[in-house]
Amino acid sequence: MKNCIILLLTLTIGISSVSAQENVSIGPIAGVSFANLHGTMENTSTKPGLTVGAFYNYSTKTGFGFSGQLLFTQLGAQTFNKTNEINLNYIQAPLLFTFFFGQFGDRFRPKLFVGPSLNFLVSAKDKDGNSIERPNNMRYYNIFDLGITGGAGFNYELTPKVWLNFDVRYGLGLFNVSRANNENLKNRNLGINLGLSFPLGTYDKKSGRLRTR
Repeated sequence: MKNCIILLLTLTIGISSVSAQENVSIGPIAGVSFANLHGTMENTSTKPGLTVGAFYNYSTKTGFGFSGQLLFTQLGAQTFNKTNEINLNYIQAPLLFTFFFGQFGDRFRPKLFVGPSLNFLVSAKDKDGNSIERPNNMRYYNIFDLGITGGAGFNYELTPKVWLNFDVRYGLGLFNVSRANNENLKNRNLGINLGLSFPLGTYDKKSGRLRTR
């Protein structure tokens, strides 16, 4: 988790240095995730779950921006004709490169975004909340998964400098999350999220400082 946060801050600072000015904001985010596991396992179906966390937004007058997020997301799938579940709970760190449509200062800004997501498994449980483990107490599922996240949405200014953030995103896992022999499973999920962003400050390239509000 420490390495994930360091990477997030490093990328954010690196991107910030490209632009003469930036708008920096932070806020909470929450939503719903519709997840499934694709691969060699049969009779899986979509499982709803929750997403909750916080984000860091960066934007420029050119329309390009960046969002670093730290989320708790419930992934997995329903199994055995929906009689059981695989609940894979992750801490996710999406690093999203964003393009905003319209003009800087517009109250309504549609957006597109894409970027990698670093996913760290917190727990793996069945429908009754029992931990899913091998008899020798080893994990069934890998601790780390790398994914790609892309989507669309909009930011709407509710009051001066306070924005409603809405997006619909699709997450595609790139790694096999199963440790079982001859089994290949990859995470897939559709997410719908709402957030509120509040001003944090403006980055001054000349001084190299973030001027907080």
